[in-house]
Amino acid sequence: MIYHRVTKLDYTLEMENNLTIKARLQSERQEPTRWMPFVDGRGSALSHYTTNSLNIELRYAPGEKIYQLTTGRLPINMDAPVFSLSHRWAPKGVAGNKYALSITEASVSKRFWFSAFGYIDAIAKGGYCWTSTPYPDLLIPNANLSYFNQAETFALMNPMEFINDSYAQLDLTYWANGALLNLVPYLKRLKLREALIFRGLYGHLSHRNRPWNNPELLKFPEIANPILMSATPYLEAGVGVDNLFKILRVDYLWRLTYRNTPGACRGGVRFLVHFSF
Repeated sequence: MIYHRVTKLDYTLEMENNLTIKARLQSERQEPTRWMPFVDGRGSALSHYTTNSLNIELRYAPGEKIYQLTTGRLPINMDAPVFSLSHRWAPKGVAGNKYALSITEASVSKRFWFSAFGYIDAIAKGGYCWTSTPYPDLLIPNANLSYFNQAETFALMNPMEFINDSYAQLDLTYWANGALLNLVPYLKRLKLREALIFRGLYGHLSHRNRPWNNPELLKFPEIANPILMSATPYLEAGVGVDNLFKILRVDYLWRLTYRNTPGACRGGVRFLVHFSF
């Protein structure tokens, strides 16, 4: 846990060809806590540090159609591909920045239909940090600590278990639309649906962002016990039963790699509220 204050100014330009350009000026002030102190490699403690950055994001979704609400919007054709590319930049020594920050991230998502055999929701993303940057601003995987499953998160990963400055991530969910459960006579009446889940992450922490090689950077918090990823990616997979009471999905997930990491959760039950029409 840290204290985090964010002030930002956003500008969004949406075009008729489904290209969206977003620009953001952002100021962040991060303060340590006793659980996550800010101490550099020389033993000096920081009371806070500030990052003033510029962020540019391009989003292109050819063929996407939306339903406009009062306070937001919902996509109504999920099979349209969505491409995004973003870059965040904060030069060192400018506008009060103690550290440099330059991160590029890209993602693509799409739904693939298999007629009566359901569909797959696929999300692929990756990122790279070009600078020597303290760990709170690096590419830390999103560990989901709740019992509710969420896309683009890892249900069995510990918080800050991996700290990377480059990564590639894949998230696949196959909604089988009852292809197997409909073959069981009595289960068919319940209209249950199967779901298969697979998530993978491969990342790396370069020498320029390892605090033991660069004393100007903040040390990793000992309570998090982060480890370096090897050539083996982090993988987790699961199976789920959907359409329980028309709104609920129950999954069981397995952690396939890094199972011997101290404190690792090797498997568990997770839930998801899912409406389908």
